[in-house]
Amino acid sequence: MVFRRRPGRSVDVWTLSKLVIMWNWRPWSGVVGALALAAGLWLVPASPLDVTAPATACAAAVILWTIWPRGHGAFPWVSSGVGLVSIAVTVISVSTRVDSPPEPEFNASLWVLLEPVVLVVFVYLPVRWSPPGRAGFGAGVAGVAVALSVQRYMPWDDHWWEYVAGSALWLVPSLTVGFVAWYLRGLETQRHRAVADARQAQRMDLASDLHDFVAHDVSEIVAQAQASRMVLAVGNPGLDRALERIERAGLRALESMDRTVHMLRDSGSARGPIGGIADLATLVERFGASGSTRARLMMGESPAVPREPGAVVYRVVAEALTNVRRHATQAASVDVTVEVTASAVRVTVDDDGLAGARTSSRDRGGLGIPGLTERVESLGGSLSAGPRSPRGWRLSAFIPLSANDD
Repeated sequence: MVFRRRPGRSVDVWTLSKLVIMWNWRPWSGVVGALALAAGLWLVPASPLDVTAPATACAAAVILWTIWPRGHGAFPWVSSGVGLVSIAVTVISVSTRVDSPPEPEFNASLWVLLEPVVLVVFVYLPVRWSPPGRAGFGAGVAGVAVALSVQRYMPWDDHWWEYVAGSALWLVPSLTVGFVAWYLRGLETQRHRAVADARQAQRMDLASDLHDFVAHDVSEIVAQAQASRMVLAVGNPGLDRALERIERAGLRALESMDRTVHMLRDSGSARGPIGGIADLATLVERFGASGSTRARLMMGESPAVPREPGAVVYRVVAEALTNVRRHATQAASVDVTVEVTASAVRVTVDDDGLAGARTSSRDRGGLGIPGLTERVESLGGSLSAGPRSPRGWRLSAFIPLSANDD
């Protein structure tokens, strides 16, 4: 017998049934578990007190298995409910007997051995999967139930410590399973934290790339528009307005980029910049060639500066030049001074723009100066920025070298 699915293709009943079972294997396994429990109750009969607690625990385990992975939030309540049933059976059993309990029959022994095995599963589940605030409650009730269940079968004795020792011994499996669940939970938490840290590092890289590369390129576009307005748009109002719109759009793009970078990164991290002291000449030359502001670099011959502080110096200069483009469009010149001694390096970037016009925007600030300050201070140095007399702006950084030798 076959079922026709498409012309020329068919599937037999056995294959179709296997597909159905594979697609819904967990509910089917739950049905099998329920049937196994029913068969056990029928084939291995015992007294209600011996059967109630393990049968309740097995039924709860079958239900949770069927709905897995849903129901994690219910684990503490199910574990505590199963544990309370076992404790109630223990209380009834101990309170109703008049002398030492007889040895349990064979059928009862099977249920007696099954009960702690299932209960320790309900110790494991909340510790491993439930919210931390409720996990201890559910696991604790189930663990106490395991420890107290031995009291049903201990003979009457005048030595109270024997009862305590018996329950303490039966508590060991619960403690062991709880510790394993807690350890596995910790490993998973560390894995999630490592993934989150990796994603944060990727966001940080993206934020730094946006600021280090794209912002500087957009700044050059703005500079070209500013220079064209002064050179090409004289006497041509239409061209002047078009270039002004380009300039404003570039400045808006830089502001939007700052906001985006603020969202991508947190306040306590700063990635090291690209480049080094050897690249400063190219950086300053590129800045001067991209606009009308004259740029000059004053630095000794090939100063010996370790890699990390040299990279920070490069970033300080790059940030200062970018800010000149953005906030000091009237600046005619920029002087970059790098002084290197045996113990420290000092870099100063001076421009002659209008300090008053820059103060308000500078107070709002972008992401570069706070990030640079953190980076410089992490090397034991200091960074300052502010207006200078009689006009213009100064960005200065001092970085010690004694603690940063490669």
